[in-house]
Amino acid sequence: MVQFTHDEATARRSGEVIEQLVAARDSLAAGTGVAFEREHEAVARTAWSWWMLVTDSSWLVLEQTKAGNGLLVAPVTRNLVTHALALPWLIDGGVAALQAVDAYGDEELVKLINAAVEVGWAIGELGDEDRIRRDVAGRQSQLTPEITRLKNELRNTETLMTAYGAKPSYLVYRHLSGFSHTTRDTGKLYLAPVGSGSNEWQIRTRPRPSGFSDVIGVAVSLVQAGQAINRILAGRPLTQPLQEATQHLGLPDDLVPTRRRRR
Repeated sequence: MVQFTHDEATARRSGEVIEQLVAARDSLAAGTGVAFEREHEAVARTAWSWWMLVTDSSWLVLEQTKAGNGLLVAPVTRNLVTHALALPWLIDGGVAALQAVDAYGDEELVKLINAAVEVGWAIGELGDEDRIRRDVAGRQSQLTPEITRLKNELRNTETLMTAYGAKPSYLVYRHLSGFSHTTRDTGKLYLAPVGSGSNEWQIRTRPRPSGFSDVIGVAVSLVQAGQAINRILAGRPLTQPLQEATQHLGLPDDLVPTRRRRR
């Protein structure tokens, strides 16, 4: 029986799963057309884009990990882990979640405009500043408590992952954050300690290897994202490759997290 654990064999199978699911995605995308279940058509376009991002990012991480650059693409890994969890959040939330995505985008747009104005940059490519501010203010004034709650979940990764009982995913996210910002972790990325407990360091010309964790975690996120998008695709065309993936990894058939009941 296949065992899912933190070892070289699981990492190898994870790489195979990534390759198989990306191939299944390519086959689907190259077909005669993609249809979505009618009840999910409102979120279909955003869900499709997020799933495509997760699959392409998974392939990138796999290739760069093979090349010894796993930690250099930690920001990509962190981003795909977040999007893989955000997919079921979007599908569960429906129109309200989509409006929350737009509301969060509005907030970030206003921040960008404010920053541009502060340094004296023109924002012509974004459009007329006064009109943008009026439009955003109008949309923000119509936000319901549900949309505001969803927006706050999207804004804060810990809040989102906690809402879906995905604390282990948040631990992965925090680990990857150490290689996504100016931190002690990146400050040691090209150094190797000389001896146990020594304060002496040897300079590396290649980044420290990432080990097994990244590829294994990426494969799990890719399966989660695939299972989520498959639920809203007409005919569920990814069912077989997804079942083969979980069996190959030694994981349960259903990996999509569900929202915890709010107290």
